[in-house]
Amino acid sequence: MQPLCIKCLEVEEVTVADTADHIIPHRGDPDLFWNGVLQPLCAACHSRLKQREELGQVITTFGQDGWPVD
Repeated sequence: MQPLCIKCLEVEEVTVADTADHIIPHRGDPDLFWNGVLQPLCAACHSRLKQREELGQVITTFGQDGWPVD
């Protein structure tokens, strides 16, 4: 698995990934938990961005230059 957080890389930041995140939320399904596809995230992105995505909230990320990243 990629050693860097993919959400941070989208905004051109380099952060070590320390969390394996399920791309499709498993919501207690043991098969999806053990066999689902994972993505590398840092703890900050997993706690902040991923949970907001799962709640259906619109997320705007900004690059280091301060402009929104599409």
